[in-house]
Amino acid sequence: MKTVEYMDAVKTAYSLTSDYQLAKKLGESPARVSQYRAKPVSMDDDLAIKIAYLLDLNPLTVLADAHIEREFKRGNDSLVMFWQEVRKSGRMDTKVLGKMVA
Repeated sequence: MKTVEYMDAVKTAYSLTSDYQLAKKLGESPARVSQYRAKPVSMDDDLAIKIAYLLDLNPLTVLADAHIEREFKRGNDSLVMFWQEVRKSGRMDTKVLGKMVA
């Protein structure tokens, strides 16, 4: 999922009706939430962990999605593949690193 999709999932899970309420729930400024929506801005690791907690998801999955989104925008295909493997396996270990450098 992408940043905006995760934010919408939090809104749905907590019956929030505005991005202002979402910003308060996430501990972010309303301006920052607007930036996530208006610009192609990927969430940082701190926000990914907060969202994982709020949605009761594996933090590594949400972190991986954030990194996939970020590296895709940068055009860094090898890191996109790395984070996709992390997301798929649910862990970060030498097997994942081996696939990246193989």
